[in-house]
Amino acid sequence: MRILTTLPACGLALVLGATNAAEAQIDFGKMPVGCSWTTSYSDGQVVTETFLGKKSGKYRTKVTQADNPKALVRHSFYDAKGRLVRKDWADGNWEKFAPYSCFDSLGSCTYRYTNSGGADQKIASKTVAKGKGFAVKAGPTGGTAYPDEYFEVGAFGVMTKNKASNYSARLIALTNCDAAS
Repeated sequence: MRILTTLPACGLALVLGATNAAEAQIDFGKMPVGCSWTTSYSDGQVVTETFLGKKSGKYRTKVTQADNPKALVRHSFYDAKGRLVRKDWADGNWEKFAPYSCFDSLGSCTYRYTNSGGADQKIASKTVAKGKGFAVKAGPTGGTAYPDEYFEVGAFGVMTKNKASNYSARLIALTNCDAAS
């Protein structure tokens, strides 16, 4: 099962950034290992993402079906600043964002999106603060733009709301996330 396969390059699958930061990434440095957040999508999918810790310089999360924690959807990898760099899907497929997905980076940014299916695209993205959240315009350079998006974030920079013309998502649970004293 894939999530948001219509917008694979955006890196918006589940989580984004911090509300008071110049960037909008997850703050894994403050997040306790084992913290989980459950997101409901407008197509009926409900998934839980769990922070597994840091390995080989990358923060790692595991995404499972919310109603079946043994049903792996994918692993996601983030750089030291909480920016998405890779997704490894349970079916063996993968996606890379080099140097990282710009979806949640304020301002204009470009990155290279590649995947196991042979895609290789340069993506241009512009993210700006808007209201309580962020607005994003993105798409392959020289290609058709993705639908505009809007997202808001909460504790640890976890996405609480995401909306585009072709889908929406909302945070429905945050568990095991009490910060260590």
